[in-house]
Amino acid sequence: MQPGRTMTTRGLVSFVLFLSSAAAAYGQAPPPEPPPRWDTQLGAAFVGTSGNTSTATLGVDFSAHQRWPIWQIEAAATAVRASDDDVLTAERYIGAFRANRKLTDIISVTLGERIERDELAGISLRSIADAGLAYALRRSPQWTLDGVTAFAWNHEDPIDDEADNDPIAVLALVSKIPFSTTADSTQRFTLYPNFSDSDAYRSEAEITAQAAMNSRLALKVGYLWRFSNTPVAGFVKTDNLLTASVVLKWRAGTPAP
Repeated sequence: MQPGRTMTTRGLVSFVLFLSSAAAAYGQAPPPEPPPRWDTQLGAAFVGTSGNTSTATLGVDFSAHQRWPIWQIEAAATAVRASDDDVLTAERYIGAFRANRKLTDIISVTLGERIERDELAGISLRSIADAGLAYALRRSPQWTLDGVTAFAWNHEDPIDDEADNDPIAVLALVSKIPFSTTADSTQRFTLYPNFSDSDAYRSEAEITAQAAMNSRLALKVGYLWRFSNTPVAGFVKTDNLLTASVVLKWRAGTPAP
């Protein structure tokens, strides 16, 4: 399932408009609550039709954080599956784990693992294990910015080709803008340079917005753009994914130390 040029253009326009509104809100939002000792959330979305057509699209996402005075761990997972007349048309599963150990108030040692099955891009399995440094670049009530620079080992197994292993880097920026005490937006950009083949770089950009309906439920929308400069044969370089889901949240009653 490959989105066309129209969806890409609309997605990029929406991305720009959303950032513009975020910029307008910058500096006006009240200070957010301090992060809890731990938090977990699970989101789900489903669209199905029957009768003249029989289609089904399922999306699930999960995230969890645990915070200690020196250590912090986070885990995330997403799944997208679509079928048409019981024929699978799209499939993507992503799982990620990261652990940070604080060295100073700004710098931490970071270790990460990311596993993907991305049928949308012709990838049966991709595994990225990395180690490097994480940076708390900006901390203010209106905006936080974090960065990661890490060396990594990339194992990639295309659907119809031989597996490949390459040394790569992981360069990431993650920004968070609170709109109020119950709504915020997160923006992420990640670049994966390839040291074995400079043309085989990849990149991702993602923006999400989430607003709480009550202490347990929230609405979440997200836009994900993925680019591979040397895609698997028969696939295009760019994938786009637009999601909307209902989120169930749990969090500790005490703030992080």
